[in-house]
Amino acid sequence: MAQALWRLCTQLHQRTNPARRSIAALCPVCAALLLMAACSTAGGLLPPPSARSDAVELRVGAVVETATGNVISMDELTGRLSDVSVVYVGEKHTSAEDHKIQLEVLQKLSQGGRCVELAMEMFPAKAQPVLDRYVRGGISQEDFLKEVAWEEVWGFPYSLYRNLIDRQKEKRMPVIGLNAPNNIVKKIAHNGLGSLTPDERSQVAREFHLDDSANRNRIRKEYTVHEKDGIKDFESFFEAQLAWEETMAQTLADHLEKTDAKCKIVVAIGKGHISGRLGVPYLTSMRRPHKYSTVAPVPIDFPLSTLDPNLADYVVITDKSEQFHRPRLGVIIQPAASGRGVEILTILPDTPAAAVHLRKGDIILSIDDSPVESVEEVQQALAEGGPEHEVLIERDRKKITVTVTIGQ
Repeated sequence: MAQALWRLCTQLHQRTNPARRSIAALCPVCAALLLMAACSTAGGLLPPPSARSDAVELRVGAVVETATGNVISMDELTGRLSDVSVVYVGEKHTSAEDHKIQLEVLQKLSQGGRCVELAMEMFPAKAQPVLDRYVRGGISQEDFLKEVAWEEVWGFPYSLYRNLIDRQKEKRMPVIGLNAPNNIVKKIAHNGLGSLTPDERSQVAREFHLDDSANRNRIRKEYTVHEKDGIKDFESFFEAQLAWEETMAQTLADHLEKTDAKCKIVVAIGKGHISGRLGVPYLTSMRRPHKYSTVAPVPIDFPLSTLDPNLADYVVITDKSEQFHRPRLGVIIQPAASGRGVEILTILPDTPAAAVHLRKGDIILSIDDSPVESVEEVQQALAEGGPEHEVLIERDRKKITVTVTIGQ
């Protein structure tokens, strides 16, 4: 019964709405029937029925094909992805489990020496020369993070992404920066796309699909719950949100055109940019038609997510994820020339560092009595304990301790 209900609801879902709403939104009766028919598993997760006659329990590592509800293995998923040009693997930026799945997909698709490139939302396209130099071994990790302004542009702990990038570096395979520059997107949000200078306009997508009703409706829902501080109006917000996705799509499409899709591309990207196939996958395929699939890691304790084809083509069940907070001091730093501590190069405005009057040139020696000598050690120290941290700095040859409060 459960299998028949799943197939019926999926058929209705696919035939009725090209924008691919969730089954629950399309057919409340179907959703209710599925809930009654499905068997609960550990953590409250309700698995979709499988084609097998025996009961199926979802375990960590299982893969659900959302169009059918069938449960497959990671090896089977690798086989099904063999003929697609682009594989989008979504993430919650703070989830270590999500990043493990991205790495596993990258590794499995690369088996046998196959050519697989890694494209990342986390870097603006203009950072490509720095990415190329780092992958070739031309600069150190510290210089790399400094030149791409990781703390300012992205800010999440680099340790979450290091294994992905290091694997490409080890294999001498490209890492592709996809995104638009933060400052330009912020300007669009404040004053609209028309406010950009010719140079700024050249750093975002050439074409914006402003008349696409599905994307407009999707982003309008985001606008209703988004903070409006500094945002001019919905149109500016819509243009700014599209600037991220259109630019990523343009970068991907141009790369596919340039390379004739000779290498498969794995895209590390936020889940919101691939849900419903209305974000980056949709916009990229409009520019250059190609085969692609979407994959979304989902923790075992996240209920009902596997029942929604709107989430991704394939859902990978992960363990309960330890979420990393985003502790940001608000500084750009480099290892101090003396070898002790890290030197502050820039203080970002409206940050904890600015609030306690840290200065350019200050040397951070320790945080909560733990010596720090790198960006990662600073981030790790701030991620531990509560919101308040004792920061020992050296300024004008004098040691000063300040108490910094980091919002979680």
